[in-house]
Amino acid sequence: MSSRRVLRETRTIDPASITEHYLDRVLALPEGVGTLRVELDFEKVTDCFQLYAAALDPGGFLRGHVQCPGDPGPRRLSFEVGEEHADLGCHAGPLPAGEWTIRIDLDRFTQGGSYELRVFVADADADADAGRAVTAVGRTGVVRAAPVPPSPPTWLRGELHSHSLHSDGSADLPALLDAARAAGLDFLAVSDHFTSSHWAELARLEEQGAAEGLVLLRSIELTSHFGHANLHGLSRWPGTYVDADGWDFADAARDVHAQDGLVGVNHPFSGRQAWRRDDHTWDDVDLLEIDNFGQGANNDAAVGLWDRLLGSGHRITGVAGTDCHHPQKPEHRLGQVTTVVRAERSREGILGALRAGEAYVSRGAGLRLSARTAAGQCGMGGTVPLDGPVHLDVELDTPRPAVLFILRGGLLWHMEPVAADGPARIRVTDPRPLPGPYRAELHASSDDPYFWASCNRSHASSLAVSNPVWVAATSPREAERHSA
Repeated sequence: MSSRRVLRETRTIDPASITEHYLDRVLALPEGVGTLRVELDFEKVTDCFQLYAAALDPGGFLRGHVQCPGDPGPRRLSFEVGEEHADLGCHAGPLPAGEWTIRIDLDRFTQGGSYELRVFVADADADADAGRAVTAVGRTGVVRAAPVPPSPPTWLRGELHSHSLHSDGSADLPALLDAARAAGLDFLAVSDHFTSSHWAELARLEEQGAAEGLVLLRSIELTSHFGHANLHGLSRWPGTYVDADGWDFADAARDVHAQDGLVGVNHPFSGRQAWRRDDHTWDDVDLLEIDNFGQGANNDAAVGLWDRLLGSGHRITGVAGTDCHHPQKPEHRLGQVTTVVRAERSREGILGALRAGEAYVSRGAGLRLSARTAAGQCGMGGTVPLDGPVHLDVELDTPRPAVLFILRGGLLWHMEPVAADGPARIRVTDPRPLPGPYRAELHASSDDPYFWASCNRSHASSLAVSNPVWVAATSPREAERHSA
């Protein structure tokens, strides 16, 4: 098949004169087109002039995209979508006639620059296609794997934030699965940016046995100009471009929840990737990344945000993510910070535990919290009525001497040393409990004689962080008394 150019645009752009986040070109494709190729040339200036390219079909479904990882300098981004073949990050299948959107995403646009955009098409090969059935790509873009028999709930350790060659990762999916198994993980979310193209390949790998021992979640990282969010448990592409008129983050969150999926805000204080969206409420959010391995002190701010949200009554589960792009590099190695859930070994079980908050974040230690009053008991994510003293049971296992901290309503309430001598159980009783969240943290202890005066705990000393148990007022009068 010979291709022909149907669009060429050369343009110099400056942030002072452009307010859009996407530059869209509408291209009318006739019947009979077999392949579409998009090329975008520009000079990358890291964090100042970075562009992505994408193509959306007449129904608004993302058929192809490409990002610009790597060094600054002259760049050529390109991808091809065809009936039988598509580049990584893209969906193969028939190309329907109609108005396609060719999109330039102005990812980082704080200084001006120039680009050249080219689009090529080629007609379908009628002779080669004769008598051959081609399955049209749908908005799901997924081959469903066989159901896994249910298993008893147990504690499962996994990774909720990783990337492959389908977006800006450096590893293919088989290598990423190998790295996850080598790290001893029980579940993995490949959360490639923008696209759902990796789901079908993951399903094929499952069918071939390449994911043995791993539960794979269907996930996408929604990558907007005002923050990133991981979307988990999806059955269809939810529309990840939320910076244009007509579709915002609240719309995307409603779509995810209609699929029984989960919405999680990532690295909320990460510079230009920090969470700055104002087109939703926190009721739209199920998960918050309180420990991202590469974020350093930004994680301390994330925990502070989490406590404020919990104190406002939001039931948001704290989770972790390595944000792995290069599993072969030490700083991206899977398993260094994980989310641990109590669930049956299935997608539905893991998603249910995350939704319920029956989870903790681990940097090598175990930490499980439960609560009991005269009126009932619960585990993490659960609620007990306020009826007399609250007894908190902490099960922990630490590889080194540590300090247990318990926070009540976001304030430090209790602390005590813990020896590194295997699994332990600690019971703490609050004789005058307050309605609201109680949660636990485990931090490496210090030999500094001033440690017990200041208890400097941070991301650098963190070994594990539990999700909260909740104490609920037993009556409106009781609630009013405690809030006065």
